[in-house]
Amino acid sequence: MKKNLLVALTCAFTLSLSALGQSLTVNYGNQAAFNTSDVKTFRFANSNNDLRLTKANNTAVTYSVKDITSIEFSDEPANLVQKYADGEPAPVVFNCLEVNNVNPLVTLNYTLKKTGKYLFDAVVLFSSNINYSQKEDVVYLHNNENVEPILLHADKYIKPLKEKGIKVLLSILGNHDCSGICNLGPERSKAFAQAIADTCAKYNLDGVFFDDEYSNYGTQGTAKGFVQNSYSAASRFIYDVKQAIGPDRWTVVYRWGGITSLVAVDGHDPGEYLDYVLSNYNVNTDQARFYPGITKAQQGINSISMNSPWSVETNMQFLRKQKYGALLVYNLTPYGSTYTSTQKPVLETIAKTLYDDEVVFGTGEYRKDWQTMDWLREPNR
Repeated sequence: MKKNLLVALTCAFTLSLSALGQSLTVNYGNQAAFNTSDVKTFRFANSNNDLRLTKANNTAVTYSVKDITSIEFSDEPANLVQKYADGEPAPVVFNCLEVNNVNPLVTLNYTLKKTGKYLFDAVVLFSSNINYSQKEDVVYLHNNENVEPILLHADKYIKPLKEKGIKVLLSILGNHDCSGICNLGPERSKAFAQAIADTCAKYNLDGVFFDDEYSNYGTQGTAKGFVQNSYSAASRFIYDVKQAIGPDRWTVVYRWGGITSLVAVDGHDPGEYLDYVLSNYNVNTDQARFYPGITKAQQGINSISMNSPWSVETNMQFLRKQKYGALLVYNLTPYGSTYTSTQKPVLETIAKTLYDDEVVFGTGEYRKDWQTMDWLREPNR
């Protein structure tokens, strides 16, 4: 935090001078402090009783400014993405997309009419996998032929979302071998957590979404470094990931399989190393007893499968009334056969019920436009 003098100019004044094609110079004493052709707000780390704006012909306009240096302003940028309802932060909406079929950029086609903000706050790229190489004796991150092109061409598929304030998370899913979220020993846990962190850093991803499905636990044979699948092993691994990716990236758990409950690790409750827990479809009960330390603001209930949405309005009303902090929407398919008849009404209901707003449906053509063999190529080649 630091103290500043905040000087605000009216939009009309700024626009009128800009229309003359002149530059504005903001002076403090005899020194120019700022020079621009389109300025609306200035901050100074000192106090002065006037601010002088000078046009090129030396004609001056002087504004009297109240000294408000006793007020503290946060150094943090304003949150232009956060939505509100009932005077409080509204639920974060996750768009979990099957990228085998859908371009993540479709998320840009859904905004709210009143605020202009995006309906979805985060995109989950579903899914990368946890796999084990017996030959190399290593647990590794596998990106299939549809995930890999998105990562390799992050400037095209990820950057535009992040530029709009939408977070992009990588999903981790089992893949029909002995490795999984719930059975890594300490060394393998830390090594795989670091591999995930390296991927997040390389492609500027905002976190990790964990889904414990499709792992063949107990089939590792004589391979070392695995343990009996358990809540404690899963907790250790997710904690290791949080430590590796850092506090600014999210760890998000989908409550399924062997991660339907987590425990404290090194004295840290799940509420400390998890950012969100997302319940299964139509489950509306508080999950705090399964994840000690978790708050309602960190929980998503009544997840929606776009394949078979059920009681959406009632479920969204309950989520809002009980002040839960998140919602998961799975398998949005904008070019599928049920999109117009089923999926669009679901999105409209979410906007109306959670935000008292309407969805503006964009017309961007964001079809899957990569070839599945692109993963063999470097970007721009």
